[in-house]
Amino acid sequence: MSKKVLVVDDDENTVRFLSVALRENGYEPISAFDGEEGFQRVEDSNPDLLLLDVMMPKRTGFVLFKQLRRNEKYKNIPVIMLTAVADVLEEDESHAGDDTFERPFDSLRESLKRAIVQMRDEGLVRPEKFIDKPIDPEALIEAVKELIG
Repeated sequence: MSKKVLVVDDDENTVRFLSVALRENGYEPISAFDGEEGFQRVEDSNPDLLLLDVMMPKRTGFVLFKQLRRNEKYKNIPVIMLTAVADVLEEDESHAGDDTFERPFDSLRESLKRAIVQMRDEGLVRPEKFIDKPIDPEALIEAVKELIG
């Protein structure tokens, strides 16, 4: 029986693209297009892994992640967060001390850092992996295999 991977992203093309990559590698993709629908799919299908977009309507990927980690039934499902700023946890030291350099997405990075700190303070662990968009299908499949075989 194929392992189920729930793909939650508000971009239909991303969901389709990831579903094809997963299916071609022997996984059963399940789709959802916002955080609320994602939670419903978790309840309905009991997936082996979740791919969550960080920024979505109705319920962000971080909100859904926190909701799942607080639920005894779902807290051990591995999660890969999909984001345009996956390096949020890695500091770019190349411009340390240079107050004239502004990196793209600085405000979003700061917001994500605060969300991660808040999760840690609440006793929640961070997602197993962050993967940058645009998504390299080979890197994604490698991460999926690493987490669920």
